[in-house]
Amino acid sequence: MTAGTSSEHVAQTSLFQSGLASFAIIGGLVLNLFLCFVNTRIMPVSDTHVILGEMTMLGSAFLLAADRRIGVYITLTVFITYMLMIFSLRGELDLKALRDVFIPIGFYFMGRKLGDVRLTDRLVVASALIVLLFGLYEYLALDSYLDYFNVLGYYIARGTVSLQDSFGQTRGLFISGIRPEPRTLLPFLGAHRVSSVFLEPVSAGNFGVIIYAWALFRPGMRWRFLVIALAAIGIVLADARFGFFTCIVITALLPVYRFIPKTVWLVLPFILLAGIAAYGMMIGAAGGPNDASGRLKVTAAILNHLDFQVVLGSKATDIFTADSGISYTLTNFGLFGFIGLWAAFVLSPMFDAKAWVFRGMMIVYLVLLMLISNSFYSIKTAALMWFLIGTSDVAAWATLTNSRISPAPDTSRKTPKNP
Repeated sequence: MTAGTSSEHVAQTSLFQSGLASFAIIGGLVLNLFLCFVNTRIMPVSDTHVILGEMTMLGSAFLLAADRRIGVYITLTVFITYMLMIFSLRGELDLKALRDVFIPIGFYFMGRKLGDVRLTDRLVVASALIVLLFGLYEYLALDSYLDYFNVLGYYIARGTVSLQDSFGQTRGLFISGIRPEPRTLLPFLGAHRVSSVFLEPVSAGNFGVIIYAWALFRPGMRWRFLVIALAAIGIVLADARFGFFTCIVITALLPVYRFIPKTVWLVLPFILLAGIAAYGMMIGAAGGPNDASGRLKVTAAILNHLDFQVVLGSKATDIFTADSGISYTLTNFGLFGFIGLWAAFVLSPMFDAKAWVFRGMMIVYLVLLMLISNSFYSIKTAALMWFLIGTSDVAAWATLTNSRISPAPDTSRKTPKNP
């Protein structure tokens, strides 16, 4: 924005940016719900439609992230160059691996570029209300909900679920929408695990953690306690044990985030990686029940079946890794890619040291989720999460008075020392 720009142009530009950012964030949130409706009521859909929808949201994010500063371009160049090398070694192209990291890059830099805390707060509140609205519709009027959003049919159409997996059923909730064992959170609510706009309950729990963390981090946020309540309702309705446990952990650590050295955050997932692999070798893990210990055994079993070339990223594998985010990341990007991506996240500059509190919450969330799922790559929750992190990193929290702020002109000079 140059000197002498009219106030009318500023308002129009701000409205355009806010509208496009809202489209990208809310669009990423409800994309699968919209395509499920299309598949149920209008015409069959496929993964191609999902890809086109995600490209639209990503394109919007990158359009807003575009800047005269070179950070986003250097990040993209380094990542794409590394992945092309990996693809050449493997002899195959994996566009999904590119998409998995384009989402964090696009939405993170969009948050940094806009630096609008009020817009961010509004998007959190709006997202939470949308999730509640459709969650209650699903829970209170399931038959009517399935008439418009046949979740199982949608995933069968995409090829994510087979008729064998669904025991021949073509109408209903996602496979994990009904837990075979008793509900953990408020058992009287029944076996139905509410997925809302996410169509599967895992992402509903993840979303609850993200908005809860933002509200916890933002004591001056308008509607703060409403967001906390909506997060709790979503987690309980989804019977998201992970979400419930993670909210407790990030709250308990609230007084110490700013005092934990960067080095600890930097090495944490790799210490866990080594520890779980050693655990698997000691007990000969081959999977387990659907609880915390069972998920750790699944991850240990996967890690102990990976050969050295797969670990380095020079060879692809057909081992199913979706139930282990740490294994999924390792097999898709190789050990050096994993280290580089994690280091870029932990070491990315921020304008105010207070941002370490929110980043610490998200580090804990990601590390814990890596042990049981790769769902943190999904645009359904990742778009909002990375946008929040980007906004947090450029906010001058010490002087913020709930007004729009601009990104710091040179965050590298303002980066606080290791907290």
